Amino acid sequence: MRYETLSLLGGNIVRFPVELRAKPSIELLIDVAPDSREVELIAEAFGFDASDPEGRGKADRAMAERIAAMDLPVDREARRATLNGILRPLIDRAVAACAQARQASMRSDADNEKLAIAQIEGGYWIAPLREAADYWAIEAARLQIVAHEAAEAAHGADRAVAFAMRGEAWRPANAEDDMNAVIAAHNARSR
Repeated sequence: MRYETLSLLGGNIVRFPVELRAKPSIELLIDVAPDSREVELIAEAFGFDASDPEGRGKADRAMAERIAAMDLPVDREARRATLNGILRPLIDRAVAACAQARQASMRSDADNEKLAIAQIEGGYWIAPLREAADYWAIEAARLQIVAHEAAEAAHGADRAVAFAMRGEAWRPANAEDDMNAVIAAHNARSR
């Protein structure tokens, strides 16, 4: 089993791949999804098309339109079950894509390590090792972008489903309005 150690306050922490063991959820997706800034750098470095910056907003709107076209049950629990049934495949796909991207990244790291050792020691096997390292580096980069796009779609759909579960009318995401709502809620609590 390959494991990853992280240095933290002088000790070592072993990271177990929770995305392979935990039940897929939006909370898990938040923890395992690739960082959008890293994905942008990867796309630029490997010459891939950058992911759509409006991906989450488009998924949010698409899910809201899908929900609006549905005939949802009136019963609150039945409505929740129906909406969760719509959202579940998106979350499952996004978590699986994140796990697959992580595995490819680990494979790329291992192949690059083998290549570095072979270059130090010398030998005839350097060319096939370089080809494998290059292949897995490109595949890991591609899968990071795929995982990011799947995570953005799941997050956007989750936002639209959350509105529907609360029985509120969907509205497009607006950072300023969201911040004003957080400030208003904080001010109301502190009074």
